[in-house]
Amino acid sequence: MDEGRPKTPVALGEAYISGALTALDDAPRTKLFYELLAEIAEAAGLRAYLPHRVSDPVAAAHLDPRAVYEIDRAHVTGAAVVIAYAGIPSFGVGIEVELAREHAVPVIVVAERDRPISRLLLGNPAVVEVVKFADLDGLRRALTAALGAVAAVKRDGARPMVADDVVVQRFIASLEHARRLPADEVTALLRVGEVDGETAVAIKDAVQSGRLFAAGLRDLVGRYALRGPDLGAFVLRDVMERSLSETAETIGVDSRAARRHVAAARTRVGLPEDAEPDSVAQWLVTELIAPPTRALQLHLFGITKARL
Repeated sequence: MDEGRPKTPVALGEAYISGALTALDDAPRTKLFYELLAEIAEAAGLRAYLPHRVSDPVAAAHLDPRAVYEIDRAHVTGAAVVIAYAGIPSFGVGIEVELAREHAVPVIVVAERDRPISRLLLGNPAVVEVVKFADLDGLRRALTAALGAVAAVKRDGARPMVADDVVVQRFIASLEHARRLPADEVTALLRVGEVDGETAVAIKDAVQSGRLFAAGLRDLVGRYALRGPDLGAFVLRDVMERSLSETAETIGVDSRAARRHVAAARTRVGLPEDAEPDSVAQWLVTELIAPPTRALQLHLFGITKARL
């Protein structure tokens, strides 16, 4: 372990970066701006999710529309906050903000000072902050302050409570939904994750058997950006609990290389390279269940603890 390695701040949840992606006039520049929004969110202690890294209409043209909807929906509804760029009109942004409203996820709207913003968007109850900026320094300061305000509200428990029976019903429904994701989406995710051959077959088996939630695979590929041997090694070794030698054989490397891939994957998802099995198991339970399910779990457990 390198003692000189800078420590990663404890993540406060996921920040979904919402913005137009279809038919952009200057796609590279716009996506660079989205990366800046992600950088600001991460500096505030959040994990940033950028749709263009996973379901970009050009780079990921092979993903069918339903798969894109399901992937993005899961991340919006499981986010701690949505940062919605409204400088370019977008149907997708409007849909994502409405999904956030349905799941009580706060939204921060961001736009240049001289850009008009739809009153319908601004009137959405999910919108809790509006950041208008004239330059990037001003954007950094204002967005950082807005994220801090949202975090403070969450700490104070200002989110409306939901009746226990409704929470339980949604919890059960979200579990079933997580298991029933279409097989073609699993195939598409494996393609995005650059996994094929025996490794892809093993991961599909893990999904079909319930060892790995299909939505958990979505998180590994999308949220944590695991790819190729790192993805295969993590699922085989830590999710399916296969031996190191079996893992190595399946992904087509020697045991030493397999160990390196497992360590790299653990680091990317926020686990220590030498994490104990119990720590890995706890992470799988709390982090790799479908995001809506995880949010409902936390809500339900919060209600329970408050009554003890």
